[in-house]
Amino acid sequence: MLRRRSRRATSNNRPIITLLSDFGLADSYVAAMKAVLIRECPEARLIDITHQVPRHDVLCGSITLERAVDGFPSGTVHLAVVDPGVGSDRRLLIARINQQLVVGPDNGLITWPWRMHGGGDALELTWRPKRTPSHTFHGRDIFAPVAGQLAAGTPIEELGRPIDDPVLLDIAPANEPTGRGRVIHLDHFGNATTNIPVEVLGPKPQATVHVNRRTIGKLKKTYWDVPPGKPLALIGSSGLLEIAVRDGSAKEDLKVRVGDEVELR
Repeated sequence: MLRRRSRRATSNNRPIITLLSDFGLADSYVAAMKAVLIRECPEARLIDITHQVPRHDVLCGSITLERAVDGFPSGTVHLAVVDPGVGSDRRLLIARINQQLVVGPDNGLITWPWRMHGGGDALELTWRPKRTPSHTFHGRDIFAPVAGQLAAGTPIEELGRPIDDPVLLDIAPANEPTGRGRVIHLDHFGNATTNIPVEVLGPKPQATVHVNRRTIGKLKKTYWDVPPGKPLALIGSSGLLEIAVRDGSAKEDLKVRVGDEVELR
């Protein structure tokens, strides 16, 4: 039997579980996971990050997950399910990053939090329910029970074994000497986030930003620093260089796509 550390369910000290997925909101999948979480940890606060990650887009899920890992307090449990390989022999994962826990498939979903917060600890999830889980819904049958148990105080060592090779995508923050990066995310507004952190711009405050050999210009502070319809580059709320169009969309107006090269000259 799993041992659980008792938690006092007070308004100021209730465990937090966040949910991130590509399930959308038209079906019952999210509710099914929440039902399991409540059974495992009735006092938990459940917070949706998003369920609108594009289908099977592990990179987009990873970028979004990092924003949650950056913002939530220590001890938070993140249930993250973007899992095109569900039911296959891919590993299942618990990762400790930034003093928080992430439960999900070992398919690169932890990459951006792992890169941005200096790595962490990873365990292959070995716990399985007594009943045979569905081959197509590990979010409900494996990941959600584990996230609930962790929020209720079960030590992670009782649920998995340490590993030193979690799957990581081929993406990392741009390093300072190169002045080159790439687009890693397109948000709801069509703004293009790059992997170039503000620190890289330190030695190059007057650098001109280029994307796909198109000149965007020097760094601006706000979207309103250019006329309507004009492109601009600025540091977004995540501390990364961003390409945008005032009152427009870099995705639509500039045809920017994930993977496009960005250069500082």
